Amino acid sequence: MRDAKSKWKYPSLLLSAVGISYIGDFIYLVALNLYIFAKTESVTAVAGLWLIGPLAGIVTSLWSGSLIDRLNKKLIMIISDIMRALLVAIIPFLSEMWMIYSVLFAISLCSSFFNPASSAYTVQLVPKEKWLRYNSISSVLTTGALVIGPAIAGALVHFGSYNFAIWCNAGSFLLSACILSFLPSLYNKQTDSSYSSSSKLKIMIDDWRIVVEFLKKQLLFLATYILFQLIMTLAIALDSQEVVFTQTIIGLTESQYSLLVSITGIGYLTGSLLLAITANKLPIPYLIGFASTLFSLGYGIYAFSNSFYSACIGFIILGFFSSFANTGFQTFFQQRIPSNKMGRVGATLGFFQSLTLIITIIFAGLLSEWLSVKEVVIGTSLLIMLFSVTLNVLMFFYHNSKEVYNKNSNQRELAR
Repeated sequence: MRDAKSKWKYPSLLLSAVGISYIGDFIYLVALNLYIFAKTESVTAVAGLWLIGPLAGIVTSLWSGSLIDRLNKKLIMIISDIMRALLVAIIPFLSEMWMIYSVLFAISLCSSFFNPASSAYTVQLVPKEKWLRYNSISSVLTTGALVIGPAIAGALVHFGSYNFAIWCNAGSFLLSACILSFLPSLYNKQTDSSYSSSSKLKIMIDDWRIVVEFLKKQLLFLATYILFQLIMTLAIALDSQEVVFTQTIIGLTESQYSLLVSITGIGYLTGSLLLAITANKLPIPYLIGFASTLFSLGYGIYAFSNSFYSACIGFIILGFFSSFANTGFQTFFQQRIPSNKMGRVGATLGFFQSLTLIITIIFAGLLSEWLSVKEVVIGTSLLIMLFSVTLNVLMFFYHNSKEVYNKNSNQRELAR
């Protein structure tokens, strides 16, 4: 028992730091939306906040991975947290919107370093056999932050002010940095003569070649990544039309819509808790394939809903199974990419993911203007279902071929 506790000591600290950072993110998201809307009374100004993150991802993705793979990942996370804390803290003192957007862009740049560094560091810190359980617990924390963060933000704004809520968010980043400081470095400095003598541009070009060569050898991973990200990107595009669809097509009130979002969070939390308990009992390919298919079924039910109760059923299904799909894919990502390449591969793929996300959100908005919202939601849901079934078939054949390979390998070992 004591040995088990000692093995989970550092992963628990990392989970605590990431969990606090998640809660801070949601406090920041809610408080900032309220702050911007109160300051400008402009829906467009608030909507612009949702494009800052993907834009920052595009700017940094093609070169941040080179730094993350070569530098101390723990130090990158701590510096990112401290920088975010300082930048968030000065927002209430800014008077012009361009200043606020500039600071928000800088915060998103820091997050573009923190997230891939955190992923790479997790692979180094957590033993391979514990990745699925760790990811499922992390998923529970993410969902808990989704529920707790907005509630804390609302209370802080109600009993304090927008500024107070934003400063509390800055404090959460500092607390996260303090917890991270107790973790081991896990950094092995390697002398790389090409890194010191070559130009930065040549290093980035060489790194892109390494990523391309790696992906050429990992076509299964690449196909899985593309299909899964297409599903999630289309889901985000649907989320951007959610308020309009639920109120104008289904006819829900604002309170019913809020309840619907809460029910989705409860479904996600329930799925995450169940997965944390049953971790390592389900094959990763099935987690990705079957869960994605059932997740898409939830969107299909939602798209054809005509009442609050039918929409509830769809949202419960998609919330529950999205936790399985996301956790399974995250573990699959960790298994297929070496930790020394994770920053470069993840950041390069993140560039195309951010670009696709921006294009899809804008395109969905334009389609809603040309067509009806209902047609856009139904069409997008059917696309999600198509990609999910394709992914399910791919994962099914991958798992079966892997089982056959392992069986033949065991038979060869016994024959020897």
